[in-house]
Amino acid sequence: MTSLFFNGDILTGNEKQPFASAFLVEDGVIKAVGHSEDFNLSGVTKVDLQGKTVLPAFNDAHIHLWKIGQLDSFIIDLRGVDSIETIRKKIKDETLSKPHGTWIVGRGFNEAVLKEKRMPQASDLDDVAPNHPVYLIRTCAHIAVTNNAGLDVCGITEETVVPEGGAVGRSDGKINGRLFENALALVTRHLPEITTEDYQSMIRSGAEKMLKAGITSLTDPAVHPELMEAYQRTAGPSLGLRLNLMPMMMPDGGDKTYPLPQVEKNFWKRITTAKLFADGGLSGATAAISREYKGSRGHGILRISDDRLHELVRIARAAGFSTGIHAIGDRAISQVLDIYDQTTKEFGPCRNRIEHFGLPTEKNLEDAARLQVVAVPQAIFLNELGENFIDALDDAYLEKCYPLQSLLQKNIQWAMSTDAPVVKDFNPWKNIQTAITRKTTGGQSIAPQEAISMNQALAAYTAGSAFAEGTESFKGNISEGKLADFIITDRNPSETPVEELPEINVLSTFTGGIEVYKK
Repeated sequence: MTSLFFNGDILTGNEKQPFASAFLVEDGVIKAVGHSEDFNLSGVTKVDLQGKTVLPAFNDAHIHLWKIGQLDSFIIDLRGVDSIETIRKKIKDETLSKPHGTWIVGRGFNEAVLKEKRMPQASDLDDVAPNHPVYLIRTCAHIAVTNNAGLDVCGITEETVVPEGGAVGRSDGKINGRLFENALALVTRHLPEITTEDYQSMIRSGAEKMLKAGITSLTDPAVHPELMEAYQRTAGPSLGLRLNLMPMMMPDGGDKTYPLPQVEKNFWKRITTAKLFADGGLSGATAAISREYKGSRGHGILRISDDRLHELVRIARAAGFSTGIHAIGDRAISQVLDIYDQTTKEFGPCRNRIEHFGLPTEKNLEDAARLQVVAVPQAIFLNELGENFIDALDDAYLEKCYPLQSLLQKNIQWAMSTDAPVVKDFNPWKNIQTAITRKTTGGQSIAPQEAISMNQALAAYTAGSAFAEGTESFKGNISEGKLADFIITDRNPSETPVEELPEINVLSTFTGGIEVYKK
């Protein structure tokens, strides 16, 4: 099928030809780009863009698709909840429809926006769910809370051995139900299994939201074997999304490794990068940093030893995979870069990634550039979680928090992403707005010198994300030979005030030249 899209205001994302008004698509691939008067073809389907703005579709380089779908109907959505009392009410309501002994699971609380300015603990949950084990996941997914019924079901006592790289919270010397990092496995191994069919339903629900937002490609950065099976069954043209899947090498709190799947490379699904974790989350003060968090909250948690991380990266490289390692704090970033340095000498260069790259030192930036590491930060964290950062970090750390401009200055390849549902808003335009303004929800600025421009943000969200997944030869902009993945919007972002960027509407989303969403 051949289609001519004409009479448009096309921002191609291609530096050699940044503007156009028409392009030709054949069998899902762009065959030519130019201006409407350049094309005079018969026998093709003509699509009048009516002067609307067209851009390359977005590619979120780090987002948990199935978890977005899971929050629709499978668990309690606690994102934006403003008090522990509201959390208690939501749990109480849930108990009314669930038999005794059934787990109640929720996700998304953030103590920074709770009236009480603290995380819930077991004693907050016991009286509203005395007969139901409860498991509440903090917005970062690195901290969780269970009630005493949950502690009992999981057999967690003072004698329980906490997995390396994890911690159990205490109040007055007694376990309080709070779990950190690898200690989450003490509960998660007892939760009801999610079926393949449920995973597929979550994936499809999340996919609908992606296409509505103008996202046609994404990376799920933590895929365990059961989830991989669901993705394998669901991926393809009917989903409308192109998937880059990063298989996890280790479960939380586990010592044994998951088997790596086969490397795959096609237009709809790629499996080329293995996932590991070096530290925790910044908003919950578990990211591993060199200087202590404010309030004497320690230095965060390194989740894995140097030797073990080195061993796992070598296993991945030997199997033909690159690696993407979660590292936010400078201590974790240094650990990962040292191991990348060693394995590059052993195996040669490859497109390794560091997920988040939140607090790099100057040396970290130089080493990342030298080793050609791809950074995958989340500007939107500064908005939704920035108040947490200000509360936890000293001024010197804040000045280098998610340093986007420094990535550009050091010529480090990088990609835009959201890590949703760690944040509630995965709207690309909100993410771009934050990259430009670096403002928290409360209006405070974090390292304004690290701001970037609209065009730089758009490039990172399209071509940058394609590079991060190794698809830059056929994705990332509107140019000859690239896949016809694009969006039509109701206004030109270059002519839109920064404060109005999140109001831009996607009118249509096209994957491979096929309209997969229409407003």
